[in-house]
Amino acid sequence: MKNSIFLLVLFVLTGCSQQLVFERKQYNSSYSPSYTTSYNSATIKMEVLEAKNDENINKIIFDNIKELSSFIDSQNITINNYNQLTKGFVETYKKAKNNTPESKIKNWDFEIESNIEYETEEFVNIGINYTSSYGDASGFGGKRSLLFNKLTGNQLKMDDIFTNTKAVSKLVEAKFRAKYKVNNSIPLNQQGYCFETGSFYLTQNIFFNIEGVKFLYNINEISSYEKGAYEVFLSYQEIDNYLLIK
Repeated sequence: MKNSIFLLVLFVLTGCSQQLVFERKQYNSSYSPSYTTSYNSATIKMEVLEAKNDENINKIIFDNIKELSSFIDSQNITINNYNQLTKGFVETYKKAKNNTPESKIKNWDFEIESNIEYETEEFVNIGINYTSSYGDASGFGGKRSLLFNKLTGNQLKMDDIFTNTKAVSKLVEAKFRAKYKVNNSIPLNQQGYCFETGSFYLTQNIFFNIEGVKFLYNINEISSYEKGAYEVFLSYQEIDNYLLIK
C-alpha cells in the first residue's frame, strides 16, 4: 500500500514538472543625450515570453525576435541574448548618429511583445507583435506566429498542422480571392500583388483561436506597403477535416 501511494505521488509530481509554464520578462534600453521631440533618441522595449522549463522553445522565440531585429548591426555586435539585443539596438543607433552630419538623426523606436494566442493540451500558439520606426526610413510592423508541440517543445511546421497542405491552400486562396475581389482570369502579380512564385501560397503566419484559424499576410509580404496586411479566416467547420492538431 505504501509503495502504491509513493508511486502515485511520484507520478503526480513528475506530471506537474513536465507542464509547460511561461513567464513574462521585460528588456528595455534607451539613449537620449539631448532629447527633442523628433531627434536624437533611441528606445527599444521588449516584453517577451520565456518558458521556465524548455530552452528549445526559448531559443526559437529569441531567434525569431532577433530576425525581426535584422537592422541591428549584428556583424560587429555579439547578440546571443535579449540584453545584448537591446544594447545592439542602441549601439547601432549611435553609429548611425555619428555618421550623420551635425549628429542629427530622427528618433529610433522598436517595440516587441509576445503573447499566448491560443493553447490546448497538445499545442501552444505564440504571437510576436512588433512595431518599429527608425530615421527617415518608413517604419514597419506586423505579427509573427509560432506553434509548438507542448510535450516535445518542437516547433510545428505545415505538415505537422495540416493533413493536406495543398487542399488547405486552395481553401484559403478561394476565400482570399472572394474577400479581396481578385480577378480569377488575371495572374495575381498583374493585379498589384507580389507573390514570389507568381502564384498564391500559404503564409507561415497561422493563428488559432476559439472559433477557427487565421492566415495573416503582413505588410510588404504579398503586396506594397501602402496596401497594408491581408488576412483570411477559416472556421473549424471549414477546416477541421484537415487539422492534425486540435
